[in-house]
Amino acid sequence: MSRLITAIILRNPKRDPSEFIGNIYLVKFLDKLEDARELSAMINACSRLDMPQLALSLCLGNRKARKKAEQLYARYKQEIVSALNFVQNEAERIEGKDYVIIHARDKIKDTIVGTIASILSNSAIFEDGKIIVTMAYREDKLKVSARIAGRNGEKNLQKLMCIAAEKLEAECGGHALAAGCLVPREKESEFLENLKKALEIELIKV
Repeated sequence: MSRLITAIILRNPKRDPSEFIGNIYLVKFLDKLEDARELSAMINACSRLDMPQLALSLCLGNRKARKKAEQLYARYKQEIVSALNFVQNEAERIEGKDYVIIHARDKIKDTIVGTIASILSNSAIFEDGKIIVTMAYREDKLKVSARIAGRNGEKNLQKLMCIAAEKLEAECGGHALAAGCLVPREKESEFLENLKKALEIELIKV
């Protein structure tokens, strides 16, 4: 473990080492101690893959549900890896000076585009302060998620999303460092133009 942490820190020399080291929280679940973060990730995976009822059964202590949840969690991790490969090699991109918009269309599940944006924002791929926007289709909607690489508190993503989606019959939510919205697909082009303008204005202000 110490060698792994050292290797990660050496790959990310600009990051504070304390970001990679923290407490491990254990909880007693189904008669054994579990890593609370791992258990939380498994529950989250059930919902992300459209099986919220399985997550509920797991939380209620159903042992059969635990086995199914483990299988679903393994599939979820495969989906994440496939999505990251797609983003790296094939996804459509719109890039500005300090932002990147990644459009997955129907190649990535809409329920995990936010997760992908979070992973990218915590990676060494983009410099600190870069705004990362991921999007994918959800039936007749466009699901949009935005994050900031590193820990830059100077930009307000929730405000950006609301400005870009204004008057487009969209739903917005989130906070300064993580936000998103649902936009009608027929308003996609208009939303993208609004988003690029909002990003450029925000970057000029900063």
